[in-house]
Amino acid sequence: MRWVILGIAIVVGFTFLKIWLLRSQSKDLGKKIFDTVVNSVFWGFLIWKGSLLLLEPKLVIDSPLSLLYFTGGTKGLILGIIGAIIYFFFKARKLKLTNFMILQPTLIFLFAVMSGYFLLNLVLTEKHPKVSPSSTMQAGKIGLEEGNNAPDFQLMTIDSTEIKLSGMRGKKVILNFWATWCPPCKAEIPHMQDFYATQDKNKVELLAINLTSTEKNTQTVKKFVKERNLTFPILFDQDGDIGSRFQAITIPTSYLIDSKGIVRKKIVGPMDKDMMKQLIENVD
Repeated sequence: MRWVILGIAIVVGFTFLKIWLLRSQSKDLGKKIFDTVVNSVFWGFLIWKGSLLLLEPKLVIDSPLSLLYFTGGTKGLILGIIGAIIYFFFKARKLKLTNFMILQPTLIFLFAVMSGYFLLNLVLTEKHPKVSPSSTMQAGKIGLEEGNNAPDFQLMTIDSTEIKLSGMRGKKVILNFWATWCPPCKAEIPHMQDFYATQDKNKVELLAINLTSTEKNTQTVKKFVKERNLTFPILFDQDGDIGSRFQAITIPTSYLIDSKGIVRKKIVGPMDKDMMKQLIENVD
C-alpha cells in the first residue's frame, strides 16, 4: 500500500511542477525542465528496482523473477533518489541552468510529493484503521474479514505430519497459498525461507498451503521443495477445499493471523521478507 501511495504522490508532484513551470518559465524551457525531471524519476525507479540485485544477490540468483516482483525496499529507494538527483543535476547543467533554476523546481517537486504522500497516507489510514485486540475479541465471528476468527482446518504436511490451524494458538501465523506453476509464488518462496529462518519458531509460524489439486502430482511439489531446501511447513490441499474456503482465487494469497487465531490482514500478491517482518511485528 505504501508504494501505491508513493506512486500517486509522485503523480501529484508532476502535476504541481507542470503547473508551476507553465506559469514561471517559457514554454520551451519549462518543457525541457519537466522532461528532465520525468527522466530523472524514471532512472531513479530503475535503480530502485535493480538495487535488489545489489542488496540481495542471493535471492535474485535463487529466483531471478524477484527482479520483476520486488524492489530494493527502503534502502533501494534511497539509492534510487540519490541516482535521480545526480541525473537531474547532470542534465540540468547541460541545459545551462543556474543553481537557483535547478534548486527551485527540485524543491517544488519534492515538496509536492511529500505533501501528497502525507495527506494520502493520513486519509487511507483513517479509512482503514488497524484492528484493535479489544474489538477483535468481542467479534467472535468465524470468517475471513479483519477481526474474524480464522476458519479452522487440518491438513497433512509434505512429511506426513498433521497440522491443525487451531493448534497454532499462541503463535503469530502467516498462512500462504501457493503452487509450483505460479511465477509470483516462485519469486516469493526464497523470501519466505529467509524470513522463516530468522524467526523464533515458538512465537511465529509460516504455513505454506500448496493448492495440490492444481498440480500434476505431489511428487512435483516434493521435488520443488527439495530443490530449494525449504524448511517451513508445506501443507497439501489435495481437494482444493481449504483454498476455496480461504478464497485463494489469485495466488499467492496470504493471511496474517495473530496469536489468538484472529485474522488481521489479507494480502493478495507476493511479499518480500521485509514485508513479512513488518506484518508480524504489527500484531500480538
